[in-house]
Amino acid sequence: MNQHYDILIIGNSAAGLQALRTIRRHGGNVSVALVDRENCPAYSRVLTPYYVGGKTHRENLFIVGHDFYRRFAIATLLGHAAVGLDPDRHQVLLADGTTVEYGKLLLATGAEARGVEITAHGVSTLRHLEDADRLERLLKGARSVTAVGAGLVSIPFLSQAGSDVERHLVIGSDRVFSRVVDPEASAILEERFLATGLVIHKRDDIAELNGTDRLELTLARGERFATDLLLVGKGVVPNTALARETGLAVKEGIVIDDFCRTSHPDIFAAGDVADGRDFVTGEATIQGNWMTAVEQGEIAALNMLGLPCACDGSLKNNTTEVFGVDVAVVGYCGDGAHRTLSAHDRFTGRFRKVFLDERDRVMGATMVGETNDAGVFCQLVRTRAIFPGERVLRGANTYAARLLELAS
Repeated sequence: MNQHYDILIIGNSAAGLQALRTIRRHGGNVSVALVDRENCPAYSRVLTPYYVGGKTHRENLFIVGHDFYRRFAIATLLGHAAVGLDPDRHQVLLADGTTVEYGKLLLATGAEARGVEITAHGVSTLRHLEDADRLERLLKGARSVTAVGAGLVSIPFLSQAGSDVERHLVIGSDRVFSRVVDPEASAILEERFLATGLVIHKRDDIAELNGTDRLELTLARGERFATDLLLVGKGVVPNTALARETGLAVKEGIVIDDFCRTSHPDIFAAGDVADGRDFVTGEATIQGNWMTAVEQGEIAALNMLGLPCACDGSLKNNTTEVFGVDVAVVGYCGDGAHRTLSAHDRFTGRFRKVFLDERDRVMGATMVGETNDAGVFCQLVRTRAIFPGERVLRGANTYAARLLELAS
């Protein structure tokens, strides 16, 4: 006999969790089920490098426990992958052959690490808890570790690997964090990374891999060295297979409107799989950050409950700490800005760069060093505030005040 639920959620991370909380806050006794391929409560992927590096315990990764789902009366189908979707019949097929019927469906399936063409012991990605468990074992006793890719997986992993370990970073671009921060901030970060002993191989890639006990790497530019562990962190790909196979509109991710509704009226999408409108540019994009996933999860839940609520666009908002340096990026930080203002104090290491449009409204900001003012800049972008102004003066720290001087 088929199982039926008023609302079915596929995905057990930021968007799915927020949708559950919102449904129970506003939805009374509607029946809800959650499906996820991993057989564990929701956990933080951002913290996995800290666990791998021995800086926190495994149990600290979990955001909620099994009691969370029981308390919210959620039927959990954990450890079950969704392999088929029939929008007309409102049915989802699981890998074990179970069919689940739904009234409304939320696809919060996230993204998957880009495929690893290299298959060998000591080579891994870092996307799921099982990846973290494997890397944690591999890192023990390692004398040298290498990561490929210059983004928010490879660099945090190397940062937590330990200063007593030889660390190599292989990147195809000419700068670190090339998809995260602007070139000016990237140069500052690279200088800090090199000072910790990190070896950076720019405009390069893995050309050949040999060895059994240790990996013998040959780079495209000819350099050779041995390493105990190779992490491949070349970005992620949205998990859009279910949507594509059933004819939902998909570009890079699943296309959603401002209500987080897909091209089918009873199917919604949120988080790293959803292609929604960017607040600053108005263009469709996948932000890939926790805050956006939470916002979209809530909006999707409200609309599934019949409580109309529109999103005014998502915002790039990434904060991390690597090699002892705090980094934050808010809003649009690209070459299309009308003008930029920046300030860098080499004594403190703090750097601020603000991106402005033709009306001097704040489009975005990059912060290196103390990032407590990230919320201030986020609010400036959201309110389309002109920079400088009274609001900045009231909320700014020393560095934002310095930017005011540059702007005046």
